[in-house]
Amino acid sequence: LLLSKDVGKHLLEVEDLLQKHGLLEADISAQTERVQALNAAALKFSELEGYQPCDPQIICNRVNHVQTCLEELGELAGKRRKELEDSRQLWAFFQEMEEAEAWIREKEKILATKTCGRDLSSVLTLTTNHKSMLGELGNRRALLHQTMKRGEQLLAKKRWSPGGIQEKIREVRLRWKKLEEVTGLHQHRLQEALNFFQFSSETDDLVAWLQDTYRIVSSDDFGHDDYSTQALLRKHRGGVEVQIRVVEVEQLYGEVVEVAVLRQQWLQDALAVYRMFGEVHACEVWVDEKEQWLERMEVPEELDEVEVVQHSTKPVPSLSVPPRVASEAAAPAEGSIPRWNRVVELVEEKKNHLSSILKIQNYLLEC
Repeated sequence: LLLSKDVGKHLLEVEDLLQKHGLLEADISAQTERVQALNAAALKFSELEGYQPCDPQIICNRVNHVQTCLEELGELAGKRRKELEDSRQLWAFFQEMEEAEAWIREKEKILATKTCGRDLSSVLTLTTNHKSMLGELGNRRALLHQTMKRGEQLLAKKRWSPGGIQEKIREVRLRWKKLEEVTGLHQHRLQEALNFFQFSSETDDLVAWLQDTYRIVSSDDFGHDDYSTQALLRKHRGGVEVQIRVVEVEQLYGEVVEVAVLRQQWLQDALAVYRMFGEVHACEVWVDEKEQWLERMEVPEELDEVEVVQHSTKPVPSLSVPPRVASEAAAPAEGSIPRWNRVVELVEEKKNHLSSILKIQNYLLEC
């Protein structure tokens, strides 16, 4: 039993093996007391004087052998218990991860079937339920982190194959991330629905108030005495104050719209400027490459090589400053135009040099 390699294939089996091992350890403990008593009694025979029924050395050797076997048995029992406890930790980890996966699947189904409500009351109820779910999600997150930490500790022991543990952690982590994304998306939808229905409710209240105000201001009732007329006048003044407030709100709204349009134009202008900066930078890089190439270029003396070099420099003299860069990049890139002119000068210089050498070579060839 102590030499068995069976450490269980699931948590219940490991628990059963641990229970059996506990009984075995209790039996070993009981037998240990009996063996120690027998060893003590046997050692007394090795200390007798006179007649000795057995050689004392043989008795001592037997006692030592039994004691050694007993110690080895205890070590095997301890090793077996450690293996079973490690196995229990492993399968407990897998079971907790499977429970977490099942919980995630359940919440995914709930979120997939949830609506955003049909009115303000239903949206408020769904929002309250969602807040409760967020609290549950936070508690589950803490438990899941603890379970994953235990999985990492199992990996650190290097007792088990890391593939299964790492794969399970990766799968659950991905599913948890997806659940959080879905939860956040549902919360965003609930907030949008809440804003819409609140706005709709406030609009309905405003329409009702306007209808009531219109009924008051269009009434033919001017009172029947001083007291009733003053009451009607106070109501009318309240309506006038609200009208003034509405006008102020409309004016503020118009100003907000104007500023928003202006800011949009500013953002578009800024985007155009930064794109232009990118084009100017690309142009500067190109100019720098051509300038270095022209400075490193050596003019050969042989006719064939001169013709090859002249052919390779033909596209270069046709360079011209792009109009957009020349007009728009003047302020941010003041050094671009002088460098461009430097490249043009180098091209002309190399071209004239090549032409001179080519004429000389042709003249020598004709002679």
